[in-house]
Amino acid sequence: MKKIVTLLCVALCATSLFANVVTGTCGDNLQWSYDTDTHALTITGSGDMYWSGERPWEQVARDITSVSLPDGLTSIGYDAFGGCSSLTSITIPNSVTSIGSCAFDDCRSLTSITIPNSVTSIGSWAFTYCSSLTSVTIPESVTSIGDEVFAYCSSLT
Repeated sequence: MKKIVTLLCVALCATSLFANVVTGTCGDNLQWSYDTDTHALTITGSGDMYWSGERPWEQVARDITSVSLPDGLTSIGYDAFGGCSSLTSITIPNSVTSIGSCAFDDCRSLTSITIPNSVTSIGSWAFTYCSSLTSVTIPESVTSIGDEVFAYCSSLT
């Protein structure tokens, strides 16, 4: 009986220890985890970011304060971080070659972004309504920029 109670306590403690993290996939070789305490979204793995339907972290998008992207990420998916109004900055890894349409749409707290030399295309409306965005560095490697990428970025100089 004592062993069963001990095992039950261990199982319950382990469950509550990890109850603050929600996980899933966002590509063939990409996984995501969201910590409800720190409001941090972490993507791990490699390859293109995608999903069917709404993005996996849709229900917590407005609460996300930080995003960590892996070096093996090759594309940022459609509307990946759109509406993440608490996100203030993000580092795009050098492995990314494309930024999807609406990827950072309505990230009203985002103040600056540096696009790495690996990026060749930026989708339409990628940074629309990023009203706190004051600077963007676009490298010469970018050969395709969609429509209204920086529309309504009222602080952009």
